[in-house]
Amino acid sequence: MHGGIDALKILVADRDGTRAAALAAQLQTQDAAFDVILTRDAESLLDAVRRTKPDIVIVDMDRADRDGLESVRALNVKPVLPVIMFVDDDDPALMEAAIAAGVSSYHVHDVALPAIKPILRTATAFFKRAQEMAARLAEAEAQIETRRMVDAAKRLLMTRDAMSEPAAHRFLQRRAMDQQKKVAEIAAQLLSDEKAAGKIKT
Repeated sequence: MHGGIDALKILVADRDGTRAAALAAQLQTQDAAFDVILTRDAESLLDAVRRTKPDIVIVDMDRADRDGLESVRALNVKPVLPVIMFVDDDDPALMEAAIAAGVSSYHVHDVALPAIKPILRTATAFFKRAQEMAARLAEAEAQIETRRMVDAAKRLLMTRDAMSEPAAHRFLQRRAMDQQKKVAEIAAQLLSDEKAAGKIKT
């Protein structure tokens, strides 16, 4: 981020230009240091993010504007930055859909914008926490997949070459050392070669 909450670059996304301009004005009234940018006419949220490289996105939308959620969902296929959503009316179903789409902070407001700095801090902290959890989950899944592949390679060696489990494991380790690769890479190659030879069914 650009030097903390006070120096944030904030992208305001709203297809209603009048409402977006009003929100931007309120943001700058709360803190003149905010760098507030609006999406352009007919510009997608993804394109606006690429153009402006903001620290945080604020999506302002009315309850009926469900298409706005699709833009947020597309943005968060790979999480890149926190998204705050303001809506004009309470709608529990919309809130659930927004959070599922990747919104970090969801708020209902009417005319006056609530104090924004606590919201920015909360959204940023939530987003960082979600990223950390996603990274840990991806790492755990990768470890499970690695173990599955190595176990499959060992079973192949045990069946094909009548090796014991310890011998199969040592075989994979030795080949990994000889080729300066990871055991998982050797296991994957062994399984791939066997599949290519038609000896393992897909």
